[in-house]
This record gives sequence, structure tokens and C-alpha cells, in this order.
Amino acid sequence: MPDTRKEEGPPGADSAWDNISRPQEDTSEPLLATSKRSGKASWAVTIATLLSLQLGWGLWLMPSDYARLGWVPATVVLGALTLSTIYSGHLLLRLYNAVPNAVLFGDIGEAAAGSRGRNLVYFVVYSLDATRCIILHLAATQSLQHASDRPDCLLCGLAVGAVAILLGQVRTLSELGWFLTLGTAAQLFALVVVVAKLFMSPLQGAGTELVHTGDTAAAIVAIMNMIFAYGGQFAYVEIMNSMRQPGRFTSAVSASTPVMSVAYLALGAIGYWSQGRSVQEIIIFGTGFDVWSRVAAGAILFQALAQYLVNLNVWTHNVLTVLARSKAKRSASSCNVCHAGDHKRLPWLVASVCIVGYSFGISVSLPFFSTLVGLVTSVTYLTCAYTIPCWFTLRLLGERVSRAEYWLLWALIPLSLAFSVVGLGSSVWALINNLGGGAL
Repeated sequence: MPDTRKEEGPPGADSAWDNISRPQEDTSEPLLATSKRSGKASWAVTIATLLSLQLGWGLWLMPSDYARLGWVPATVVLGALTLSTIYSGHLLLRLYNAVPNAVLFGDIGEAAAGSRGRNLVYFVVYSLDATRCIILHLAATQSLQHASDRPDCLLCGLAVGAVAILLGQVRTLSELGWFLTLGTAAQLFALVVVVAKLFMSPLQGAGTELVHTGDTAAAIVAIMNMIFAYGGQFAYVEIMNSMRQPGRFTSAVSASTPVMSVAYLALGAIGYWSQGRSVQEIIIFGTGFDVWSRVAAGAILFQALAQYLVNLNVWTHNVLTVLARSKAKRSASSCNVCHAGDHKRLPWLVASVCIVGYSFGISVSLPFFSTLVGLVTSVTYLTCAYTIPCWFTLRLLGERVSRAEYWLLWALIPLSLAFSVVGLGSSVWALINNLGGGAL
């Protein structure tokens, strides 16, 4: 089988680029197994990882997103995000193949635009990693509050932090495959429970609209929430690097994304039909405190923790890799860190504890879930998923893309930047309103 990681380098690269090769991928092992020799993930485990990373709390915001936009705009946005997510995964795989030995997304940035590209990636992706951990800590905390019927945010936040630190010491994502799969299954179970309750107890006189023409800022925040629901591109390079067959990453994204879209469409449409414009922001918390509602909240606690662990793993790995490279540079030695499993246990423990610590502190101080999601998405998600990959593709592969794709890439760059600015303004305005009115 040809080496899937070896591709021609960027235009203008010297001939040494073509002499760099990767070991051939082993395709003889079962797809459902993790390679025991390398500790790398199979195709099926990669799908479970992608679903755990992306099929999360954006799902429970979907009915309120429909209420803020209306039937037609919300469904169109979902369709566009399905296609664009698959395309962005394809772009990042091509970039990964074009930069042999890339360990972090920043390595691709350096190959494309030198230190400027590397620093841009670090700023955007690390800001996203840092803030996403806060959001997921808050998600897990609120799930635990609802499941246990305990209003104590501080106590529930501490419990979530303790579990995250304990499970976060598993450094190889493939070894967490069982928990990621459990989280996805729990999410789907909760989805069935909530849908059943929405069908059985629709709100009398619930009103819906084809196109909602209300608050423009709220509508933009809703779109940002939907983008967040598909977000995960910040971790794609690390996930590819953890795969036994990186060349199959695009097919993994193509398999996982439609599953997410069906779940988003189903809950968004059913929740909006059942509750109308008065639907609660996080739909699962608007189904009451009966046994089934609390069981569903307990189920999504597993999913929130699964997402949290993936983000904690990626963020810890990134921080320690940068520190290891800096130390190696000062001592004029080589840095042999390629995967999360290469880090020593004590530095991993210290870094992960620090990340969980600040995530806990900020999440209990600013518990405005939807607004925080919109703010983070506008600042980092669009840039990470579209602006940066499109720019790097033009720099590294510009002469090898079709004319139609060339103009598509150039169009996506200003479009994503413009929408980021608009989303940021709307999210800041919503945050000011939250602080003034105390809405969660």
C-alpha cells in the first residue's frame, strides 16, 4: 500500500521534501481494534472520538437555535455546516499529508507561513483549547446539578474536576475509546428520552415561524451555537496523528458528520415543534425534574465528561509539547515527543491539574453557557475551521487545487473573518445583557 502521508511539498520547496517518507500503514489489523504495537486508534475508534468531541452540548441548544432563527434559516444553516465540516476535514488531511512529521497544527502553520503561521495557529487553537475546557466543565457541572437535583454549583464543579483529573491521566486517546463510546451512547440515550418527553408533553399553543424576524443579535448567537455544535477542527491534526491509518480520516469525518446532523435536525425540529418560541435554552433542563429527566441529565454528564477528556488531552499534549521543544532548543538537543503517550506522568499530572483548576474557577464564576459558546465560536472556531486551513492550503497546495476550489478558498477567508467579527459583537452584547439580567 502506498504511504498515505507522503505527498509533494509546497510549491518552491527544495527537492529534499520529496525524500521524506513515513512508515507504511498496517492495514492487516481489524478496524475495530486499537493497534497494540503502536497504541494508535483504528478507524472505528476515530469515529467514536469525533462523535465524542463534536456531538455534545451543541445538540441541546438546537431547539432554541431553531426558535431564534425559524424553520427555514436553521435547516439551511445545518445543511451548510454538514457539507463545510466534511470539506474542512478534507482540507486538514491534505495539509497533514503535505507536512511530513507534523505533530501539532502549528507545525503545518510553520510550513505554510513560517513563524507567523505557527504563532497564529498557537494563538487561535490554544485560546480555543483553553476556553473549550471551561465550557465543557460548565456543561458537566450543570448536568450533575440537574441529575442530582443539587443547586450547589461549587460542589458539583469540584466533583467534575476530580473525575476529569483522575481520567485525564490516561494519556493516549485510543485507550479512552471505551469511555468515548460510552459518552456517545449515553448522549443518544438521552436524546431518545428527551424526544419522547417532548412528543408526550407538547406545550399547548406553541407557535413556530418559517423565518423568525426578532432580535438580530440573538439570531447571530444562535448561528454561532450551531457552528460550535460542529466544531472540532482544532483537534483534527492531533486525532490524525493518533490514527493507525491517517489517510482514512476524511472518511471518518464523512461518517460521523451525518450522524451528528441527523441528531441535530431531529432534536431541533421536535423541540421547536413541541415548545415553540418559548423553548428553554438548554432543552434537557426544560423537561422537568422527574426520574426520566434526571436520568437523561445523568446520561449527558457522561458525554460532557467524554468531550472534556478529549479537549483536556489535546490541550495538555499541546502545552507539554511546546515546553519540551523549548527546553530542547535551549539545550541544543532533539525533542522526541510525537504523541501524547510520549510525555512523562508527573508533568502530565501537573499540567492537567492546572487546566482543570482554571476551568473550574471560571465556569462557576461566569455560568452563561449559550453566550460563552457564541463568544468562543466567533473568536476562534470560524478562524480555526475555515480561515486558517484555507490560507494554508493556498500557500502549500495552491498550484495543485482546481480553479473552482482556488476561488472557493479565497472566498471563504474574508467571509469567515467577517462573520467572526459580527458574531463577536453580537456575543459581547448578549453577555452584557446576561450580566445585567442574570440569565444563564
